[in-house]
Amino acid sequence: MVFVTQSNQSPSAMGEQQGRPTGPSTTTASSGAIGKALGLFKVAAILAGVAMFVLITEMVLKYGFDNAALSWWSPVHGFIFMGFIAATLNLGFKVGWSLPRMAGMVLLSCIPVVAFVLEHRVAQEVGGADGGSAARR
Repeated sequence: MVFVTQSNQSPSAMGEQQGRPTGPSTTTASSGAIGKALGLFKVAAILAGVAMFVLITEMVLKYGFDNAALSWWSPVHGFIFMGFIAATLNLGFKVGWSLPRMAGMVLLSCIPVVAFVLEHRVAQEVGGADGGSAARR
């Protein structure tokens, strides 16, 4: 059995009364804040990409040649990657990306070279979204 009730108020008015937003938020940060977040993202992406290659070198030395010269690098790479994740979330929230998109970017950056491609594409997208001013900062 289904009960249907009618209201004199529109669904959007009912949402406003209950203190809930009526739709997705389209607010983004200022151009200056986006520019700073983009700069941080670019640095973090490049560092994460380089750190990935050092990690690969460390693994080849360790497992291929039984050489532990770079055994200290794994934790350093982990901290750099956490910085990349933070920079991705920072930029993503400021420009209004969805959580699945941000998670996808982080997962894709686990593939060697992809961090560099992501940095380039994001710089083009975000830098072009506000007239390129964010890319120049």
